[in-house]
Amino acid sequence: MIDLEFTELDPPREITATPSELRTLRRARHGLRIEELGDDRVRVGPRIGYAGTVLLPTGRRIVVMPKAPISNLPELLALAYRAMALPLAAGAAAIDEAIPTDWLLLQLIGEIEELLSRGLRRGYVERRELLAYVRGRLRPQLNPARLPFADCEYSDFVSDTAENRLLRGVLEFLAPAASNPIVRRRMGDALAAFAGVSLVRPSLVAFDRVAVTRLNAHYQPSLRLARIALEGAGVHDAVGASTAPAYFVPMWRVWEAAVASALRDAGIQHVHEQPEFADRFVQQGGYPKLRVTLRPDLLIGYRGTPALAIDLKWAPALELRYGKKRLRNQHLYQLATYCAALRCDGLLVYPEMEDQIDSMYEFNGRTIRIRTVNLATPSLADLRSFAVNLAEKMAEPGMRAG
Repeated sequence: MIDLEFTELDPPREITATPSELRTLRRARHGLRIEELGDDRVRVGPRIGYAGTVLLPTGRRIVVMPKAPISNLPELLALAYRAMALPLAAGAAAIDEAIPTDWLLLQLIGEIEELLSRGLRRGYVERRELLAYVRGRLRPQLNPARLPFADCEYSDFVSDTAENRLLRGVLEFLAPAASNPIVRRRMGDALAAFAGVSLVRPSLVAFDRVAVTRLNAHYQPSLRLARIALEGAGVHDAVGASTAPAYFVPMWRVWEAAVASALRDAGIQHVHEQPEFADRFVQQGGYPKLRVTLRPDLLIGYRGTPALAIDLKWAPALELRYGKKRLRNQHLYQLATYCAALRCDGLLVYPEMEDQIDSMYEFNGRTIRIRTVNLATPSLADLRSFAVNLAEKMAEPGMRAG
């Protein structure tokens, strides 16, 4: 049951909350705007850029839907994070009744199921135990009360590896947030396969410690999705024991990653995500000494001679000013700076919300194009068509495609 539903652009609403509900809402501030008014009254609203849900202890649920119409968000997530697409037979029924909490969880479960079909990776894990026999290295027994047991250190070839611990920890942590029965059942099946893996409290730092090698490279899509899911739940470290059954998808990151993947699928090479340029603004004097860094969302071509700078905005393309709809000048100024500093053309891309736009401007000898992409088309047809058309444009003579 959904008691309060928003889109990202909706204004906050005032509700009454019990003390336990208020504690849960405080822990969901990463996806919601919370203003405590006193006397059990709370003003709750969406935080722009996030879609998701929070389940309150009393059973009430607050849901935030994406502000752009999307025909199939799990498909967009699959494109964004390069995960396996969900099987239609299992995915269709689940998607029809799913709320934002379940979208990325469903995709994560699908990727883990693909991983389980190949078998959990096993590796050597250092263990220390009191045994009735000697195994591995024998440590000096400093506590006579432990005799006749031997204090042993040894390496065991088991599935209790760091990667598997993280995946199990994320599934266990997010399980209370799953509201769809199909998602809960598939999550339970996936967790059963990790029965022999130690339960740890996941953290973003733990993900940074996992080294990806050729032996565990097939874990990379699952680990990436698990990390995104953990970030969506507002978890940054492993401190504390209480969690809110809340989950929010960072939609601007999904949008940026999906466009980058669509461009690569269309055959465009040298697509760089979030490249940094710290040498274009040079401080000539004064103090303090500060560095100015440029970081376009996407760059096509070589860093030294790029062909196109792309800025992706998860926002409406037009805004209402003085009673008329106008372009968002601040977005154009930002892209124009990239074009001037990097000496390349520019492309500003928005998800289509209300207005369809495809226009082109000349700026200081450079071409700047503004385009909306309709994510409501089946199979993300407009996004893929946009990527194919751009690939054809980049292949034309005279374009520095890198």
